[in-house]
Amino acid sequence: MRTLWMALCALAHLWPGALGGCAEAGRCCPGRDPACFARGWRLDRVYGTCFCDQACRLTGDCCFDYARACPVPAFITTSAFNKERTRQAASPQWSTHTEDAGYCMEFKTESLTPHCALENRPLTRWMQYLREGYTVCVDCQPPAMNSVSLRCSGDGLDSDGNQTLHWQAIGNPRCQGTWKKVRRVDHCSCPAVHSFIFI
Repeated sequence: MRTLWMALCALAHLWPGALGGCAEAGRCCPGRDPACFARGWRLDRVYGTCFCDQACRLTGDCCFDYARACPVPAFITTSAFNKERTRQAASPQWSTHTEDAGYCMEFKTESLTPHCALENRPLTRWMQYLREGYTVCVDCQPPAMNSVSLRCSGDGLDSDGNQTLHWQAIGNPRCQGTWKKVRRVDHCSCPAVHSFIFI
């Protein structure tokens, strides 16, 4: 069986388009979306229709490249939210210096959905200020920071500056887009309208 699988993989490289998948189709969709599919190898080693929506992990019909092509997005909200929430220790493992425990990631926005500009509710109005090509700062602080890794989910710290990363706005799951990492800094210094926090 393993020999057959290796032979199929080798043949797939000789036949253009045989691998298919989410990256080639340019598909990644939130939630359950039956229209978010591609042709290619599934993780269960079946060739045919495979899916690129978040629900594919539960149904087991993801395309072979789903994890790479559709990474977990960074969930962000306005930095003004940080002033509203109480900074309570997420775990007893946190030191008493939680205010100084974080870091800031700078990203250059590459794309965003039109749904961001349509937001007009009081707590989501900040989404209107998101623009392609702008540098934004995203603060990683407890309780969003993992107490073991001391990192925030979706921070892109391990990516190079050429890798496209995904983000999604809290308060409107249809407001999402992509960005590329610029750098990590100790403290955020972007204007307030371009300053966010990881959730």
